[in-house]
Amino acid sequence: PFGKWMMPFNLLIEIPTLLAKPISLGLRLFGNLFAGELIFILIALIGIWQLPLHFVWAVFHVLIIVLQAFIFMMLTIVYLSLAAEEH
Repeated sequence: PFGKWMMPFNLLIEIPTLLAKPISLGLRLFGNLFAGELIFILIALIGIWQLPLHFVWAVFHVLIIVLQAFIFMMLTIVYLSLAAEEH
């Protein structure tokens, strides 16, 4: 935005931003999926009462996965549209 003489400075500022967005999306998605699987393991450690809880958590987990997929898809579309936007 400051002209051609500031292009190296702008590039230096923008490269970490462009790298951080997909990395943060990937880490957030991994954290969400890992937490869901960790809860499955914790429920399995309960013992004989695990089957009803597993069913309830599985239904909840499937609904959450669909919601997360939608949110991450929309964030990816927004990031790609911002990257392809020309002024």
